Amino acid sequence: MNGCIFKRTLPSGRITWGFSIDAGKDKGGKRKQIFKSGFERKSDAGTALRQLLNEKDTGDLVVPDPQTFGGFAREWFREYGPRKCTPKTLERYTQLADYLTPHIGGTRLQEITPLMLERVFNRLKDSGGVYKKTQSPRPLSARTVHHIAGVANVMFTKAVKLKLLKLNPMQAVELPSIQRREARAIDANRLQWYLEAARAYGLYEILTFAAATGCRRGEILALAWQDLDLDHSAARISQSLEQTRDGLRTKSTKTQHTRTISLPSSLVALLKLHRERQKGNRRLFGLDYRNDLNLVFCDPQGSHLKPDSVTAKACLVARKAGLGAGVSIHTLRHSHASQLLSAGVSLPTVSKRLGHTDVHTTATIYSHALPKDDLAAAELWEAQFQTATEATGKTKVS
Repeated sequence: MNGCIFKRTLPSGRITWGFSIDAGKDKGGKRKQIFKSGFERKSDAGTALRQLLNEKDTGDLVVPDPQTFGGFAREWFREYGPRKCTPKTLERYTQLADYLTPHIGGTRLQEITPLMLERVFNRLKDSGGVYKKTQSPRPLSARTVHHIAGVANVMFTKAVKLKLLKLNPMQAVELPSIQRREARAIDANRLQWYLEAARAYGLYEILTFAAATGCRRGEILALAWQDLDLDHSAARISQSLEQTRDGLRTKSTKTQHTRTISLPSSLVALLKLHRERQKGNRRLFGLDYRNDLNLVFCDPQGSHLKPDSVTAKACLVARKAGLGAGVSIHTLRHSHASQLLSAGVSLPTVSKRLGHTDVHTTATIYSHALPKDDLAAAELWEAQFQTATEATGKTKVS
């Protein structure tokens, strides 16, 4: 039987109506049923029953489930996450999810509401939270809260697909607003100081490549000599080096796309010298040298450099050069884009060099570098207007 309506007499003598519906069997083969009661009239119970029967027929029926958010999160990380995310992303997702479990980990998945989630996110923003018990609570930035909400959204979306939820509660949540910050960049003069300071720390070639191409840190550290065509001043960017708790691994680029970029002549000359010097290490280590990797930038034995270590050293170089905190290898990517845009290079060209998915992304991040182009556009219009005015003999309108 699909469902039935029943009458219930309360201790007060008041009569209410309810219904039950067969909802199939659980994983153990036990019969599952949905009960709802408290309807004032039999017709009301009948209407609700027909609605659920229709949802059952269309496959939209959500069966009551005692599973908590914490339990579902563990299942997600065990069954679904490893198949959808890179190890580094999964590592970060684990950290972000740990901010949520102290608040809603023990709450049934189907009892979590948008208001409940909104309060949690506001609390994390205002009062802070921890993902490790050894840490003290600290307020979180709005951006971090958005990242935590993103992980929650991914999990609730999966729960909807599994018919554990009818709707994703994150769809109605309002998050703290993020104050947009301009990408930090340094000008050509300070770039020279930075690169000169890098010589003493063995980072000159890496930082120069970053400054001249705008490539990401992982892309640079995964670069092999076969990816370079120095005779034609070109580099093929197809891989990225990722550092996780389990070690280093190469993966595809952030956008999953391969791109080819042109190299300036000074960088080509530097890379040729770098390759010659590297031959000394190849001879020194002999069979122990990692010729199988054939890396452009590597340790003396030809193995991968750790991305985090390169970043730490790049930040140290910046401080030694008097550039202050906050300047790192990633700053050179922003500087490359800003300098090209300010020099009048087209937005699509810069976007392609950076490996962005679309021009809009580039324009949003580097809007601060575009005012000169806007001024040039105004001056160009003025020049054309003046020429047309002189040609027609009309007086310029003041």
